Amino acid sequence: MKIDGDNKQLTVFAAIFLLSGAAGLIYEVVWERLLELYFGVTNVSIILILSAYMAGLGLGSLAGGQLSLLTKKPILLYGLIELGVAIFGILSPSLIVWIGSATAGSAYLQVFLISFAILLIPTFLMGMTLPLLSRAFVRRVERAGEIVGLLYGINTLGAALGALLAGFVLIGWMGLNGSTFFACGLNVLAGFSALAIYQARTDVDHPLARVRKAAQVRRTRSIPTYIPGYATILVVSGVVGFLGLGYEILWIRILAIVNKNTVYGFPAILGIFLIGLALGGYYFGKKADSTRDVFGLFWKVEAGVALTAGLSILVYYAVLDLEPVQAALQNIFREAQRPGSVFVLSGNTYVFSRRILFDEMSFFLIPILWLVLPAGFFMGGGLPVLDRMAIRNADLAGKWVGNVHVANIIGSVAGTLIVGFLFLDRLGSEWTLKLLLLLSLGFILLGIQGRTRLKDTVQPIQVAGLLSVLFIAGILPGYKKFYERYFQAGTGTDAPLVEEYADGVLALTDRFLWIRGDEHGSYPSDGSYEHNVLACLGAAQPRRVLIIGLGGGNTAFFLSKAPGIDEIVIVELMEGLDEFLDKHVPIVHELLADPRVTYITDDGRRYLYSHPDEKYDLISIDPLRNYTSGHDSLYSVEAQELYREHLTDRGIFCEWHDENYIVPTTTAQVFPEVDTFRTFSVAGLAAMRYDVEYMDEIVTNYIEAEGDRLQADAGEHLQTHKVLLSFVRDQAQILEEESDTNFLTDLTPWLEYYLLRTPEYHPLRTEYDTFNSYIHRLDGCNAECSGIMNQRADKLK
Repeated sequence: MKIDGDNKQLTVFAAIFLLSGAAGLIYEVVWERLLELYFGVTNVSIILILSAYMAGLGLGSLAGGQLSLLTKKPILLYGLIELGVAIFGILSPSLIVWIGSATAGSAYLQVFLISFAILLIPTFLMGMTLPLLSRAFVRRVERAGEIVGLLYGINTLGAALGALLAGFVLIGWMGLNGSTFFACGLNVLAGFSALAIYQARTDVDHPLARVRKAAQVRRTRSIPTYIPGYATILVVSGVVGFLGLGYEILWIRILAIVNKNTVYGFPAILGIFLIGLALGGYYFGKKADSTRDVFGLFWKVEAGVALTAGLSILVYYAVLDLEPVQAALQNIFREAQRPGSVFVLSGNTYVFSRRILFDEMSFFLIPILWLVLPAGFFMGGGLPVLDRMAIRNADLAGKWVGNVHVANIIGSVAGTLIVGFLFLDRLGSEWTLKLLLLLSLGFILLGIQGRTRLKDTVQPIQVAGLLSVLFIAGILPGYKKFYERYFQAGTGTDAPLVEEYADGVLALTDRFLWIRGDEHGSYPSDGSYEHNVLACLGAAQPRRVLIIGLGGGNTAFFLSKAPGIDEIVIVELMEGLDEFLDKHVPIVHELLADPRVTYITDDGRRYLYSHPDEKYDLISIDPLRNYTSGHDSLYSVEAQELYREHLTDRGIFCEWHDENYIVPTTTAQVFPEVDTFRTFSVAGLAAMRYDVEYMDEIVTNYIEAEGDRLQADAGEHLQTHKVLLSFVRDQAQILEEESDTNFLTDLTPWLEYYLLRTPEYHPLRTEYDTFNSYIHRLDGCNAECSGIMNQRADKLK
């Protein structure tokens, strides 16, 4: 590219647009998480929130295209828009929390409408920016592809950086508020930079007539042999958007199993996908200006999407059948394939390790890069090439770009809804992929139709493209086959039971239940799940119980066997889990058939928000490991305040935890009474006492009735005195020892975003006075129990 004044200015604006793209994705990640706190993290809520975000972008793109025809100062308007987004960004956390609190637990139609109303202003403004900049810089039709491809590509690259920054750095470092303010700073910098350029070089908004005139006479080289009608281009743009979001949702489904549903999975997939779009957008946009057959380039690009998307999964599937791969996978399968901590414990201090960071990220990113990047590169070419076909007059560039992009966004929203709600649930991942590949054949067929209209013969490459896509679609694995091989390779189980639902994939191997690739239950039980809730039963002696998170059903089944319980309400996030376990796991079949049990598929917080008057004697949560996406929204101060409001006066809150610093510290901020044990905590509003005789009765009856459905050593885990001996600290000791420990809030999800945070660590100790006071709260402790507890106290003393 020749570096004249216009090109220098375009380069500067490309840098500004990079900042704008980064800010937009930071906002998207933060706003989506904030809205999920009040409307739930169900599959339905997430898709509706995302659709509302994209709908705002689409309306903005449409309006920006029309406005570009009316304004003579697109750069000035662009700068003001960036500042407008920054103003909303500063206000957004408080606004979303205020509106979300007032409307939490709303019906799903309301979720969409409220999300749309909240996000409309900023997303509308964001959607206007590309059409306005296209109007400012597209001055010659023969360079339209290059310029729009550059602007689209650089903005998309900024979006990729924003997704990666938000997911891997900002939220874990600054929290949600700090991340929002960082994005605001990017918008302010972009806005004032644009205004400064406008003040210094106003000619950018008033292109010389000779440039426009020249544009009309230098078109011959890029006039294509065939261009579809404008209406056809818009329809095709919609289909491109549909396929793009369809593939993205499919990748998220597959890779959620690989990376165990951590918060780093989505930004990594999105970031790599957007990098592919950015590179492809610039490369193919520039190529569109140098080819005579633009539509020929377009169908080849879309055929490339289908071929790379299909081949990448086909090769992944084939590699799972190799013995070295299976051996390696089985070594790590029960652990999350996720970025591990990049800090090494040296003495009592953690030290950052760059080598571990590189090793962990490489291992984590390889499957994502393999599946997402090649197809993402070809996908990036679709829109800029369509823009190039649509732009036939430089003066109307902004309008045409805006219309093409709004059509693409409409298709993207449709792809999100149809693939997310319908295809994956009814067809499964494998047939969804086949269908997306077959839909891509329409582009090749449209290219063949174009040649026949020009009375040209069909090209061999078109026939080869058709046959290649059909062949790959034909040999791809059938329904459930991909996941069956994946769990077979990872666990060594010959015939795993696998089902796919709208919310994800469930699998049952020889001993374990896997929810989205993460282990959640064991059959027969080894007693560990029952161990974690026994003390809670002893403190609560409940009649009415709420369980958030069914998991494998072990905990809920044990609770159902405790004497005196009249009602158990189970709220489970994942749709289809009850159906799967009812079919394949006898204890859950028995549990769900119990007339005292009410099973509800919903987000736990969303359920409580929508049932403000319900009270329970025991609320138990045992849903997620601390690194899993959604963990902190169930353990935050705000969540625990919600649980507290739904407890009876002497009710008990029971939480399982695999982290002994941040979670207990958070609980101690909310409840005046807290006892922390090694793997769980018991909290209440009044002084807590443990009925040891009641606990012994529960264990005795349970082992007698269910012993044949337990592992041989399960009784060891369920000895009452062993459960009670696992006591560590009470609320006073926690607050004293953890005064410098960060606790969880909705705006500071420190445990989920752990990567660059130094882990909390110091040796845990139990003080004599604390333990002695605890012993005096054990009612009905027999001679053996008292002797064991006093022996422990003497050692502490």
